[in-house]
Amino acid sequence: MEQNKIIHFFDYNKAFKHYTTIIDSMRQGYIKNSGIRKIAKPILILSLIYGIEKGLYNTNKFEYKELEHLYNEIFDKYAELAKQSEKTPLCYPFYYLQTDSFWHLSNYTHGETKTLSPTSAWINNNVEYAYIDEELWLLLRNECYRNKLKNYIIENKILKVQTKHNLLLKQFIGWLLAV
Repeated sequence: MEQNKIIHFFDYNKAFKHYTTIIDSMRQGYIKNSGIRKIAKPILILSLIYGIEKGLYNTNKFEYKELEHLYNEIFDKYAELAKQSEKTPLCYPFYYLQTDSFWHLSNYTHGETKTLSPTSAWINNNVEYAYIDEELWLLLRNECYRNKLKNYIIENKILKVQTKHNLLLKQFIGWLLAV
């Protein structure tokens, strides 16, 4: 990760479209009792965005301990809007966001380390830091596109979580009334 890269051509619109497509298809778990989609992965991305806005991240390197406080703050901010009955610990999205192709972990062993059940202790012992694709990093460093992506995530991955749940509930009530 070089500090003084010169990039002559970069298409922010294409990058935005590429990453919103990935974010749209991002795998997210569900809360068992309610069936509402968990917002942990979108909250992790929002945490990076807010961290960049606050000047906390000047390099494409995100350490777990530094990110945890910001993640908890952002999760608390959006939990009620997204009807999240329980807070997902950072260790889960921090580890599982790797499956969405733009989030990468730099392990202490510099090899691929896997676990079936990530915990904060496991991450602290095995992961030096996380980083994102260079193209996404460039996109987030641009204030206009950073705001566009932040708004996109809030509108499509946080606020619509409840809307999807309401639609299912309305369908279920309609089915019950029909019976």
